[in-house]
Amino acid sequence: MFKAYRFIECGGKYFPPDPVETAAELYQYVQTHKEQYPEVRVTDRDDYIAVQAINGIIVFLKKWALMEVKQKYINEPVVFNSDAFKQALERSGFPTDPDLDFKALAAQNYLTELYESIEGED
Repeated sequence: MFKAYRFIECGGKYFPPDPVETAAELYQYVQTHKEQYPEVRVTDRDDYIAVQAINGIIVFLKKWALMEVKQKYINEPVVFNSDAFKQALERSGFPTDPDLDFKALAAQNYLTELYESIEGED
């Protein structure tokens, strides 16, 4: 169903593709390899990109990128860090106003708005 590639360098050489059958396997594959390789790219049967992570950060699908930011910067930490949250959004392709000072609840609401605004884009 999917072909998963681990790149030795971004956009350059890569290992032969690994077959990935289900969405759960795809998610696990990306989570397992995104920190170890500069790029992880998963394509569908027509060679369209299904998921892409660069330098440990999911950049496509945008919804996955937002879910990852939520997991790492809102759900897991004991103390919310507004600057780290904004930097994570920037790295994931969602620029923010540098003057914004998020609080945890406001950050959660902002992510929900972003998620809803990209509905149907991917």
